[in-house]
Amino acid sequence: MTEPSQTESPGPEAAPPPSGLPWEAPGAGIREFFLSMYGIMARPSWALSAPPGGAWPRWAGFALIMWFVVFIARYLLSWAWSMGDMGGPEMLLWGILGMLIQAAVFLPLYSGAVYLTINLLLRGRPAPPYPLVLRAVCYSQVSTAAMLIPMVGIFAHMIWNVWLMAVGLRAGLGIDRRTALLGVILPMVGFFVLGMLLASLGLAVQ
Repeated sequence: MTEPSQTESPGPEAAPPPSGLPWEAPGAGIREFFLSMYGIMARPSWALSAPPGGAWPRWAGFALIMWFVVFIARYLLSWAWSMGDMGGPEMLLWGILGMLIQAAVFLPLYSGAVYLTINLLLRGRPAPPYPLVLRAVCYSQVSTAAMLIPMVGIFAHMIWNVWLMAVGLRAGLGIDRRTALLGVILPMVGFFVLGMLLASLGLAVQ
């Protein structure tokens, strides 16, 4: 008689790493975007262990589309809540411009800070290449979906984002959990402290 363990299919944890994310396949479109988004949300460690494909504009494009989807969804929800009193198309244009600036400034800047932090934490051991750090940061932006939750969305987004980035760095780059987590948190704390200092200097000048 065959043992049950021989006939049962392996669980999700036993599944081999994916050959690649759908979004990084040649000719990928909106369907592949949502498939990748769902995969990262549902099984981040498995999805982000996929070997990289394409180049960095593809990864940055994923983050930009994610922000755009959430921005439009929030705009429509606010429009429905306020019964259409949301201003004209200029609000949408300013929002899109803000996302482009954010993609051009935040993604490379924060990824660079994470990259430098990981290099310091590894203390001379081989560090992952910068583009793969940027990839993990870009794909972790699926956490912005939490911004659709009323009241606590921003806090849910921040916590989820830290966790997703740490998972992405550990699964995609092969670094240990402690280094991945500190590599995400320390730059965030540094930028927060820098922002507070700049704000206090601005108040002092006034």
